[in-house]
Amino acid sequence: MVHYIRFLQPPRVTRLNKDGIDALLSTLLTITTDLGDAFYPGDSCVHSAIFNGTTMRSLDMAHWKPGMRVLKIEAKVPLDFLPFRARFLFTCNESFEIDALQTERLPNIISAWTEEFTHLDDLDTDMTVRRFRVQAGRVLEICEENGDSMARHIWDGGVVLAAWLMDWAELEQHRDIPFTVLELGTGCGTVGLAFGIRSDCRLLLTDVDDDALTYARHNARRSRDTFNSVWECSALDWSEPDRLKLDRPLDFIIVSECIYNPDSIPDLVRTMSSLVRRSNGMKDGSPQPQIIVSTKVRHSSEAAFFDLMKESGFDQNQHVSIPIHDQYRESVGQDLEVVHIFVFEKQNEVLSSRDNADYDEMDETDDEQPALALE
Repeated sequence: MVHYIRFLQPPRVTRLNKDGIDALLSTLLTITTDLGDAFYPGDSCVHSAIFNGTTMRSLDMAHWKPGMRVLKIEAKVPLDFLPFRARFLFTCNESFEIDALQTERLPNIISAWTEEFTHLDDLDTDMTVRRFRVQAGRVLEICEENGDSMARHIWDGGVVLAAWLMDWAELEQHRDIPFTVLELGTGCGTVGLAFGIRSDCRLLLTDVDDDALTYARHNARRSRDTFNSVWECSALDWSEPDRLKLDRPLDFIIVSECIYNPDSIPDLVRTMSSLVRRSNGMKDGSPQPQIIVSTKVRHSSEAAFFDLMKESGFDQNQHVSIPIHDQYRESVGQDLEVVHIFVFEKQNEVLSSRDNADYDEMDETDDEQPALALE
């Protein structure tokens, strides 16, 4: 099970005295699961540090103990370290290294960073930054909200799928044109942006939550120095999938941690069927779009998703089970939690000429809807 350092009270810095050379960093944090429904049950040291470019200075260490729900951090910050852009780090990694995004090396506890700031008054208190080291030393940065909205947090299934994509052999194939990738329920954009780092692509991130799309856009913009992929964000309600226009066929559809709610499963499957059907109507003999689904099973009701996928004609081509390394669970003999990754494909699904006409008519009368028109 992955745990996350989260801010209950965002980091703040105050001067100790008017002419002093030091300031005081203070925050309240917790260590919880992705959904915030359980606290870290083990012992861990939480280190704080300030980074100024490539220079790091350790600030203080606090001790998280079993049974704790809140940990108070107070540390002196040397003001002479702040003439340039700086950021704070709170981590259980005593080496202060950036968390590795690898399926077999995911950290037990994911670190929390602040945004970069130049002046103390500029310290952003609304967001937590997650930083993951990926291929060739590149870093994927994902901002998530300091708050209770699960739509604007990263989830275990998304982190594991992002790590798995880094090694997926399917993306090694040589292509003259980039992949076209659409993500459903993107949230903060973790998986889609990881895909964009792994392989240059045309990327469309979709979600029904406008605030989640705000975070996805923010994270995509901050990734522009990390990848060459072209991206776009669009609102998509699964109850009205045909309102999303496509102007090119899809290669991949990504769905991460979206099948936990049984009430939304029928609309989700219908949305994927609509996207595949319309995508195939544009194809010139190229392969069917592949659908990649990840989930950490949370409810038995999730089985309904797989039943509906089968009934809708989707073939399951691949299933990978990835245990999540958990030092505490291993130490007490508990079973590890598992993230499941599935790859589906829908055979012989092509729009009829009548269907194509229906979609063309819809496109002409609904000009306000976003289009996957990426150059």
